[in-house]
Amino acid sequence: MPTIRVSIRDLERLLGKQLSGEDVKKYLPFLKCEIEMLENDLLEYEANHDRPDIFSAEGLARGLRPFMGLASKELQFKPSSVKGFAEDIPERPYVALAVVRDLSLDDEAVRQIMQLQEKLASTYGRDRRKASIGVYDLDKITPPVYYKLADPDSTFFIPLEASREMSLRKALEETKQGQLYGYIIAGMRKYPVLADSTGQILSLAPIVNGETSKVDVRTRNILIDSTSIDKETAINLVTIMALNIAERSSSGIVEIVEVSTPTGEKIVSPKTEAQILVLNVDEVNGLLGTRLEADDIAQLLRNHYYEIIQNDGKKLKVKVPLFRLDVKSWVDVAEDVSISLGYHVLGAEADSLPPSTHPGRIHPIEAFSRKIRDILIGMGYTEVSNYIMSNEFTQLTRFGLKTSMYLVSNPKSERFTGLRVWLTPGLLDAVVENSSKQSVIKIFEVGDVIMPGEGEGEPVVERKLGVAISHEKSTLTDGLSLIASIFDLINAEYKFLRDKNEGFLEERFTSIYVNGERVGFVGEIHPKILYELGVANPVVVAEVSLSKLIKLIQQY
Repeated sequence: MPTIRVSIRDLERLLGKQLSGEDVKKYLPFLKCEIEMLENDLLEYEANHDRPDIFSAEGLARGLRPFMGLASKELQFKPSSVKGFAEDIPERPYVALAVVRDLSLDDEAVRQIMQLQEKLASTYGRDRRKASIGVYDLDKITPPVYYKLADPDSTFFIPLEASREMSLRKALEETKQGQLYGYIIAGMRKYPVLADSTGQILSLAPIVNGETSKVDVRTRNILIDSTSIDKETAINLVTIMALNIAERSSSGIVEIVEVSTPTGEKIVSPKTEAQILVLNVDEVNGLLGTRLEADDIAQLLRNHYYEIIQNDGKKLKVKVPLFRLDVKSWVDVAEDVSISLGYHVLGAEADSLPPSTHPGRIHPIEAFSRKIRDILIGMGYTEVSNYIMSNEFTQLTRFGLKTSMYLVSNPKSERFTGLRVWLTPGLLDAVVENSSKQSVIKIFEVGDVIMPGEGEGEPVVERKLGVAISHEKSTLTDGLSLIASIFDLINAEYKFLRDKNEGFLEERFTSIYVNGERVGFVGEIHPKILYELGVANPVVVAEVSLSKLIKLIQQY
């Protein structure tokens, strides 16, 4: 989760109220923020990745106001005289713009704007690959604004924080931002830039802004842009940026900018039309285990800036705040109800439950997993823990597998689009991450995988053990001897039978059988995959179903 740093004094200025340490500890959990550090004037907190609106002090202050009994800031949306024009740029086709006026900034305010810009670009923008954000001093610009392609060798500008003018290509080679993100556009014949009507280069998108139009403490009016491979993402990021920056505006004026595209389409941002959702009161109560009336729910939702547009006692029709990108369905709204109500209130009913008649005990699969962990740690292996969420490329495509996996209908991240079906891909990623740091890698993971059931059947959840061994001379024998040692220690009779599998070397893949049932495999990852991942040493992987194994052992 993103870690955000804010000044308590700046937060107090935005709120118009002093904050004690106890206030901070009391109110931040209402926004699902976890305090990492609270020392003198510094507050450092982790924000949920799906709440980009609180990636800076401005959004945090806005979110805290209702819970602290403070009035919200009123914003005014107006059409802008600033216009944008976009050329056809197939590799990064979309640009969105907005203007915020009448700002009063100091060094901390500028730091917060830059922090928000970078956090949005690194999370929602996928480290700028999907989208990037830029902010500019509007009074240093002569509109209209053009998003176009420029020759990398004959187009010059002064990159941000640089002291001299350089070509676009040199900016990719010599600036820190160019070295970090230049690969995104390095293969293009011409580079995408944002420029004003005088030809001033505002930014080399999505790499680095220009020094001549940078935002500083003297800036009063800001132009915001986002370039992206996805139109909705560009508009969303500009919306978040504009609404947060507007918290520092004396007038609250946010101007809507229209960008004309070669196809005749108009890209208009920021968003001004709120998403509308309908909540069934009984469904909300059923989900939360509460007995709330419609009026109670309505009041709780006002703490999160929802506008109630209809309430018939059984259903609520609500407008979702423009800055809440995470709200997709009534379930998300119900979560906000639970947060306003307080998790301590939701759990209070447990106090009335009858006492337990026997002490708790460890589930057999957990006890077995602990034993396996102890064995491997004793053998000098390091445990890793990967997310149960993964994606189709990592789990299936990379290995040439034709099977299926459960996918998320609306994933917030390209890395996490579905539920993993085996542990090997995660172990291989760990090897890739560490192969340049260690000459010998011996790691393992004990975790669950979820495989689709046959037809319309229920999903199959399995506890598995995965092991990866990588060093200059690692071979299939390393994996076979390890599995043999583990099975001997748990008194399981086993057989190794030669087999084959996509993604593994032929003649270097073996299936493991216990009591006639296949429980796992040992194999050497195919060199083609390792070459693509930049891994020089061979990688041996073993994977065993502990769920199957424990049942077979109990049969003896």
